[in-house]
Amino acid sequence: MAKQTAFKLDESIFDIAPFMKEDSSIEPSFTTSLGALFSADCMAVLPQIRDEVVDTVFADPPFNLGKEYGKSYDDLRSDDYYLQWCKDWITECVRTIKPGGAFFLYNLPKWNILLGAYLTELGMEFRHWIAIEISACLPIPGRLHPSHYSSTGGGG
Repeated sequence: MAKQTAFKLDESIFDIAPFMKEDSSIEPSFTTSLGALFSADCMAVLPQIRDEVVDTVFADPPFNLGKEYGKSYDDLRSDDYYLQWCKDWITECVRTIKPGGAFFLYNLPKWNILLGAYLTELGMEFRHWIAIEISACLPIPGRLHPSHYSSTGGGG
């Protein structure tokens, strides 16, 4: 049997310049040779990314269930506010995806039905609905939760 080679990180740093707009002022919090990590509101980062440079987006937004995130986010908004907020960052994500790229949105089925339809309106092709059964662990102890969460997958 062939021996598996050890994974080693390259010492080089990922160059974000080809992915960012020329007037971008945001800097990553962490970089390796494999990529860059930004620690900021997505609506501060996404508008600074060029069009059609991203292969895959995986989004796991707050679910609007009233979860405590500290002072950084209010997770109990009206349905209309929440949907518009999601549509704003989803529009930015889709703009950044390369033709043939993929978008995975992890959320409650209640929201993914509506947001999946919105992704279709933006030209993404619906491909998969992935159900994740989580009855063993509650997102908010003592509160009713759906029997599964979902990830809507599509491509450009």
